[in-house]
Amino acid sequence: MTQYEVLNQLEQKKIHLKKAYQMLYKKQKERKPRRAHFVKMSISIPEEKGVNAFLKILLFLPIPLWIVKLVLKKRGNQKLSDEIPITFKEMLDLMMIRGSRVDVKTQDQVKVLIKTI
Repeated sequence: MTQYEVLNQLEQKKIHLKKAYQMLYKKQKERKPRRAHFVKMSISIPEEKGVNAFLKILLFLPIPLWIVKLVLKKRGNQKLSDEIPITFKEMLDLMMIRGSRVDVKTQDQVKVLIKTI
């Protein structure tokens, strides 16, 4: 049935408003988020060239997510901190989604970037 036929039937009150809406706008499928397999980290500390170089070499390759899972599963339902009301288990669920990105900037100008790929 075309859009005009549905609107004409609605105008003539042959069909109900909700039925016409369902005929005009089909329900979209809900997509499952893609699963991440690796975590890429970057840490930058100002005025510490040697430490920055060491961290860049250490974190050059992405870290497999199963290694992160092993560490975080042991923490379980502990809270991350008092300021952030999230548990380690909830954080692990968020890390499993591809494309998540956490950008942390602290008061002492340390920058931490965590991405999932």
